[in-house]
Amino acid sequence: MESEIMVHRELGLTGPQYHMLALISKEKSCNISYLAEKLEVKPSAITVMIDRLVQNDYVERRHDEHDRRAVLVSVTEHGEEILKEAKKKSRAIIRYYFSHLDENELTTLTGIFEKFAAIEKPGREE
Repeated sequence: MESEIMVHRELGLTGPQYHMLALISKEKSCNISYLAEKLEVKPSAITVMIDRLVQNDYVERRHDEHDRRAVLVSVTEHGEEILKEAKKKSRAIIRYYFSHLDENELTTLTGIFEKFAAIEKPGREE
C-alpha cells in the first residue's frame, strides 16, 4: 500500500524497518541471526538496518548477559512510541480501504486470506 508506505516514511521508517521494529518489539529482545532467519535476509543486511534504527533511537544494542560475545537488540521507549503510531496509522488506512467493500467482497477476501494462511511455505518444516 503506497499510502501505508508514506505513513511509515512520515515517521522516519522504511517498510522493512517497520517490520523489523515490530518483530523486535514482539520478541522483546533478540540477536541479529534470529532477525535474519525470521526476515529471510543475510545478517549483514540486518546489521545495516539495525544501525539506522539505532541512529534514530528506535532500538538499542547490548551484550547478552549469558554470552558477552552475543549482541542483543531491543526496542527503545521512543521506538515503541513510533511503532504504536505507525500501527495506528496503518490500521486507519486499512479500515479506510475495507470500508469500500460490501459484505460479499469482505467474505470473499476473508476466504482468500484464510486460504493463504493455510499454505505452507516451500522448504519450511512446521
